Amino acid sequence: MNWSVATALAGKRVLITGTTGFIGKVVLEKLVRDVPGIARMVLVLRGSRQHADALQRLRAEVLSSSVFDHLRCTAAARLQRFVDEQLQVVDGSLTEPQLGLEAEAFARLASEVDVIVNIAASVNFREALDQALAINTFSVRHLAELARAAGGIPLVQVSTCYVNGHRRGLIAETLAPGVRTRLAAQPDGSSDVQGLLAQLQQQVAQLKQRVPAGPAQERALVDLGIRQARRLGWNDTYTFTKWLGEQVARHEMRGGTLSIVRPAIVESACHEPQPGWIEGMKVGDAIVLAYARGKTRLFPARPAGVADIIPVDLVANSIVLATAEALQHPGACRIYQAASGARNPVRVGEYVRLCQTEMRSNAAAYPRLIRRPLDKPFRTVPRPLFLAGLGIAVAFAGLAHRVARAFGLPAQRLAFYDAINTTRELATVFSFYTSPRYVFDNRELLALAQRFEPADRQRFEVDPLCFDWAHYVARIHLPGLERYAVKSAPTEGARAAPEAAAALPGATAQLPGSAS
Repeated sequence: MNWSVATALAGKRVLITGTTGFIGKVVLEKLVRDVPGIARMVLVLRGSRQHADALQRLRAEVLSSSVFDHLRCTAAARLQRFVDEQLQVVDGSLTEPQLGLEAEAFARLASEVDVIVNIAASVNFREALDQALAINTFSVRHLAELARAAGGIPLVQVSTCYVNGHRRGLIAETLAPGVRTRLAAQPDGSSDVQGLLAQLQQQVAQLKQRVPAGPAQERALVDLGIRQARRLGWNDTYTFTKWLGEQVARHEMRGGTLSIVRPAIVESACHEPQPGWIEGMKVGDAIVLAYARGKTRLFPARPAGVADIIPVDLVANSIVLATAEALQHPGACRIYQAASGARNPVRVGEYVRLCQTEMRSNAAAYPRLIRRPLDKPFRTVPRPLFLAGLGIAVAFAGLAHRVARAFGLPAQRLAFYDAINTTRELATVFSFYTSPRYVFDNRELLALAQRFEPADRQRFEVDPLCFDWAHYVARIHLPGLERYAVKSAPTEGARAAPEAAAALPGATAQLPGSAS
């Protein structure tokens, strides 16, 4: 077959959510640069605390982003034409029915779009349960409502490979069954999650009645989400609510066109928009940063496990190909996994070695990332042993911390408690992802790429064989963190920059997208 992205998207009106996030920005830049024949891109945004309306937020968080630096230098006229002629902004809320629009405005929007690409998500692993459900689950229902109102247009739903929870082995590109949910299967193949969703909403409502609004209620909602996720077979609230979102998408789009794109752990761009381009610290980077800052030198991991990391540009290309297919060949439910583990695997132990070797042998190249000599190696410890020992260490460190404060002992003694605490917080959030016993298959995605013309297969590369891990880590990813993700080194005597907060629960550690 010789399908064409340009032909599929020519004259089409593409609604995209999540363009303030990491993946969303790369998808938007890719479409502007390589698919100029799109008639219009409709971006659904809501205002924020910093920006009163959607247009202000678009200018401040999207159009000013360094993701467009290459276009600004090489194709400024094309970028300006996109802003002037092809861009439409809708001030809407994905968490509300009809996107929070009046009935007339919603109907008008439905008449003006040909395909929906939903990248928006809350990617906080420890999000309050009510917020995670609203953004990752119920918003999908609202977008499916728009798809139906628009005459049954396709929905491309960006999810995550980790909806598969604690399943092991080779994970196929199929709808993931519940791990411990024991939910009935519906004729469309999805799990019947309506009763579970009602139960979760009831638990949220009861908690809000018991606990007054404020920080205590927020912490309780976070804990509720983690408890329910782990009880039912997921590591965290993010992956649990994204699984629920997939089930809702499949059921709501039954009989229509649905394409689900699941990225694995998304990291810096391999080639486009610029090698190493990244925004913020992602999953593995939190541990890299903690080691670089002397916060931890050991971490629970399974060195023999496959670290399923995928550059963001390969993810964006997967989304574009899935969108083109959905428009040209509608009427099916398809699932694609943008992952490297089955095609170009790197073991956790090897990835750690590559990062550590580059950081210790070439530390001068990373003045913002590395702020103290890395004189001791980073070591991995089996997860069960680590977590058992950590409980004892935390108790001891807490006691030592209180004694040190009481007797006014030197700050070095207090730093020990800080390091132990950082390691505990990191382990709580990330150790599931560093001790993998699964590999995500991507043969359906590779087959999809083969259906497009050769030029598109090159222009929209999705095959992880296109890069070498040693080169990617040392020459692309770590330099990208230094250039794009880490703030400038402080002047002498200044406090350490706060980006280490990205390594802690409550920060936005990113797998596949970001909220918009």
